[in-house]
Amino acid sequence: MAKGQFSLVVALYNVAEYVPTFLKSLEVQSYPVGDLDIVVIDDGSTDESAQLVTEWAQGRSNVRLVRKDNGGPGSARNVGLDLVRNTWVTFCDPDDAFHPHYFERIAAFISRDIQQSAQMLTGRLVQFNDSSLRTSQGHLLNRKFRQGDLLVDLDLNPEYFHMHGPTTFLRREVLEAHKLRFDERIRPKFEDANLIGRYLAVVGRPVVGLVASASYYYRRQRQGGASLVQGTWSDPRAYSDLPQYGWLGMLEAVRSSAGRVPHWAQYMVLYDLVWLYIDDKRMHSDTGSATPEQQDRMHELLESIISLIDEDVINTFSVVSQGWLFHNILRTYYKGIRNAVPLVVEGATDPEQQVTTYNYLYQGNLPQEEYVVDGVSRIPVAAKVLEHRVLGKVLIRERILVLPAGESTEIVLDGAKAVPATDRRVPLQPGRKPEPAPYLQLAAGRETSRLTKTMGGSRVSRRVARARAGLTVRQVLSGQSRSRTAALAINRVLCRQLKAAAAKKRAAADQVLIRRASTEPVRSRYQDAWLLMDRIDRADDNAEHLYRYLMKHRPDINAFFVIDQDCADWHRLQGEGFKVVPYGSDEAVLLVLNAAYKLSSHANWNVEYPVNRERFGSGNAKFVYLQHGVIKDDMSRWINGKNIAAMVTTTRGEHESIAGNNSVYRLSSHQAKLVGLPRYDALRTAALASPVKQRRQVLIAPTWRQYVKKVIEVCATPEEAARAFEATDFGGTWMALLRSAELKELSANEDMDVVFMPHPEFEFVVPYLDLPEFVRPARYRDVSVQAELTKAHTMITDHSSIAFDAAYAGSNLIYLQFDGDEIFRGKHVYRKGYFDYSRHGFGPVTDNVDSAIQELERIVRGGLAREEMYEERVRETFPFWDSRSCERITVAVENLGRPWHQQESLDQHANPPGAAE
Repeated sequence: MAKGQFSLVVALYNVAEYVPTFLKSLEVQSYPVGDLDIVVIDDGSTDESAQLVTEWAQGRSNVRLVRKDNGGPGSARNVGLDLVRNTWVTFCDPDDAFHPHYFERIAAFISRDIQQSAQMLTGRLVQFNDSSLRTSQGHLLNRKFRQGDLLVDLDLNPEYFHMHGPTTFLRREVLEAHKLRFDERIRPKFEDANLIGRYLAVVGRPVVGLVASASYYYRRQRQGGASLVQGTWSDPRAYSDLPQYGWLGMLEAVRSSAGRVPHWAQYMVLYDLVWLYIDDKRMHSDTGSATPEQQDRMHELLESIISLIDEDVINTFSVVSQGWLFHNILRTYYKGIRNAVPLVVEGATDPEQQVTTYNYLYQGNLPQEEYVVDGVSRIPVAAKVLEHRVLGKVLIRERILVLPAGESTEIVLDGAKAVPATDRRVPLQPGRKPEPAPYLQLAAGRETSRLTKTMGGSRVSRRVARARAGLTVRQVLSGQSRSRTAALAINRVLCRQLKAAAAKKRAAADQVLIRRASTEPVRSRYQDAWLLMDRIDRADDNAEHLYRYLMKHRPDINAFFVIDQDCADWHRLQGEGFKVVPYGSDEAVLLVLNAAYKLSSHANWNVEYPVNRERFGSGNAKFVYLQHGVIKDDMSRWINGKNIAAMVTTTRGEHESIAGNNSVYRLSSHQAKLVGLPRYDALRTAALASPVKQRRQVLIAPTWRQYVKKVIEVCATPEEAARAFEATDFGGTWMALLRSAELKELSANEDMDVVFMPHPEFEFVVPYLDLPEFVRPARYRDVSVQAELTKAHTMITDHSSIAFDAAYAGSNLIYLQFDGDEIFRGKHVYRKGYFDYSRHGFGPVTDNVDSAIQELERIVRGGLAREEMYEERVRETFPFWDSRSCERITVAVENLGRPWHQQESLDQHANPPGAAE
């Protein structure tokens, strides 16, 4: 029998890089390390992890290392559970670390638990960054530690649940008496929570000791992203084993042991489940890689899981904000709960357009609607149905209404009057103290280290003790000497002081600038201005084209163009007479604070908000998204999070997919306007001046892949990145095309130039690729894209949206999609949208280099004329061929400042197809 109270079960697998930190944090414990029963299970490591532990364990009789074949952390921990000796068992990870007083404070808490009521103990999880060592206590489940050390009865306080095995201590006698072990089928996460739930269900009264003073350092992200919990939704088992054995398995096991499913168990499952919903709503989520079979299996299991969740749990769960949608999906879709009258939420009112937005959620058929504004029956200015899909399935629909604004609005749904409200009636985190229980007694006392006690326990001494402990923590996590760690700590303090002083000085200057924005002559110069920009460091996109139109045809509009003063386009635009404003300058702040509209071809946060919002505010300018190209994939998860007043759409299919009913986009026809891209005006003119049959160029322009970007961005040099690029399937395929003998022969025989213009995400590797002499490399920043398009009789691409520009310019298209739909299965950030290449594409779809070359030869032999089928598709896709897109956009922007009933129709600014040809 070991002398101490604690047994540590450590599952070890290929973490040699982190083991020294873990072991060092044990060495510096104020609790005697020799009193810890440490069982390390090497789960088939192929690196030096086990050797490092073996060396450290020499001379330590309390450390045992057991080797086994790889079977996963649950399997390894189960082996360890058969060997532990002490009262309390914890499952720490060897890539994490402990606070120097971690075990001492857990032990102190146990001694203060007068009735020994706690059946489970938990330390506080502190996350730290692998590279910067920056720590954070912001984990949502850390909220329960705000009240300090506590004894909590989960039956009275279900929101105080805990799910993290490494910071959990369980009684060995309970584990043994009930033969509790990890369920090795559960992957890739939730195995800890599953065991904890089954454990608490058999202890009678689920009392948890919250030891807020004991900090466990959790490595938030390993270098290279190797953590087990990272990439959960790229693991196929996340859609089967996790919900079946993890969530459902725990609920059923708890019900079997306790005769019911306590609320704390339901809370544990809801907490884990809500992250699936949150993750699926992200643009770059791995849930996009789930196959239809995986999606169906998850939905099937969710039906059974939610059947075990009580209505009052759904109504009160607020540990993590569910949001309006998820809360109502649980209530209405899974539980079938319907309100007599749907809740209608009143949104924002636009005082200039005199409209108010309303929303409500529903299941089944769309209700019959009537609208009464100030006693007068009205029809919507705009209306649509938004489908909310989770893992490919519509779980709820949202009605979006844009109605004339008024003093009072009534919306009648299926004959029942709904009074709009601003409260969405979603439970919020209460932050309450736990319900007291007289049978729980925790003795008073401060958790002080031995060092503090020896110094007398004064406030100063406690500060010194904390500072020394903090220094030890950083020394352990960094692996540096104590003197070096201390020197860096002093430097950080000095840097913080300098930054604080600089921030104070800057804040004072900012206030001066903000006041200046409302004075003359600043107001006269910038009042109601139109701020246009493309990228921060590059123009030659829709904003530049629109500005050139305004400068020529609408000089009455007070327009400015914002761009980095050091970029190559600055002097070119200035020479043309553009009123250019340096990005990030004081002048840009004055412009933003007075502008009426911000118009850009990009909607990244640093373009949508070209000055620091925290320092200067957002201003009152409405954002107009001119778009970078035609949207063909599902970009709703990105677009829906933007505050867009108006958005340009170009093709019929694109407009319907965004503004139409039963789409996944929040924008209605009130915001999305079918007007055409500004750059298409000049593109059309240039294309007519350059007939396809006279063009002598083939443009090869692939888009990018997320997985390729991850490969090349970690390379030390561009040369290394170029080699890594070629080693990928993506890079290898495109290089095979460029180096093909058939392409070289075709180029020579037909006097045909071949231009390689890859996506800007990896164009930096182009100078380091071994390209044939007959291939001319081109970077977006170095060329006029429109000029290259109108020189090309054929473009070869994969999934790039620039294909729409090429088709509009008259070029032939060849799609080389060697990876097929895999681009939508986790290899990229795309999610499949309305556009189907076989039915809507502007040219043949090929899946290998040889086929692409054959199609190119066929086009050349056919005299470069576009096939009739593809010509018809192009004509049907684009409604405007009149070079008046800039004119229509200008009217749409001016309409943003007019009441809805006085807005100018865009139809009178469009010629019928072919009218301008």
